[in-house]
Amino acid sequence: MIRPWFYDKFVCIADRCTDNCCRGWEIDIDEPAMERFRGVPGEFGERLRSAIREQDGQRSFALSSGDRCALLREDGLCELILHCGDGILCDICALHPRFFNESGEVREGGLGLCCEEVCRLLYSSREPFRLVQDEADLLAQKSDDEFTASFRKEREGLFAVLQDRQRGILDRLGRCAEYAWNIQQQIEGGAPAEIPQEWESITGEESVSRLMDTLSGMESINGEWTEVLSRLTERHAELVRRLSEFLAENGDWRYEHIAVYGIFRHYTESLDDSAAYARVMLACCSALTVMLMDCMKWLDGGFISEWDMILDLKLYSKQVEYSQENINAFLEEYY
Repeated sequence: MIRPWFYDKFVCIADRCTDNCCRGWEIDIDEPAMERFRGVPGEFGERLRSAIREQDGQRSFALSSGDRCALLREDGLCELILHCGDGILCDICALHPRFFNESGEVREGGLGLCCEEVCRLLYSSREPFRLVQDEADLLAQKSDDEFTASFRKEREGLFAVLQDRQRGILDRLGRCAEYAWNIQQQIEGGAPAEIPQEWESITGEESVSRLMDTLSGMESINGEWTEVLSRLTERHAELVRRLSEFLAENGDWRYEHIAVYGIFRHYTESLDDSAAYARVMLACCSALTVMLMDCMKWLDGGFISEWDMILDLKLYSKQVEYSQENINAFLEEYY
């Protein structure tokens, strides 16, 4: 499986996490897990089954006060794991925050940035984000058809543009977006895509206003995001003007990581929907939005910590990447 370099380092930090994956959303239960739950004996088995709700044929765990899973203890630990071990978990609980894509005959796996521990791992090294491949992955790629082989070549080109550290990150994001536009034209029957030597700024007023309007049109995950987005929208011109100063003090490698990660997570799906430009814009605009969020905290406090940056990235990912409706809204705007 093709995966980020830190994929195998990830371990859930459980009750040491300031957030909780078992709060704020309904957790669907797959049928094999439901069969396991039916076999749990005794008093806890009865309580487990009573904590399950069914609607329109889909079972999920009931939510208690504060939108907490009914099996989540006050100390942040899961009663189901404590009683039965993690082998009994449903797919969502067992795999989250992992995600998987298919490129040709190759499986790709990653870790979602809605998790603060994943964000910490992403930011744990300034070295360029890299993917790990096994011998089986390399062998499977030999069976790529022409379209999939072209996809791999273009993705490597997008990575190279974003990781060209002789240029500033804002230039790299703009160049990456322009290259993606060329790829989209190629997909639609145009000339072979080339990495551009000229490109439009991704921080122009029209571009940033379009981004703010797109984000404002999405359903908000919570009040914190609503408040942050309102301030971003109101202050975006000021923030763009101060970006060079902010980046000079705090570095730009984190936003390179976010954009490359975004390409890895989202661009693969262009093999199915051909929305190459829109999916690259999702990655580049994600990096820019988190950059603006960080810049705003830096301006307001005169300083920004690594932890503040992790919280900004986590909030953004939860808002955009973990709502299919919000992803669709982004793709519709840029496709």
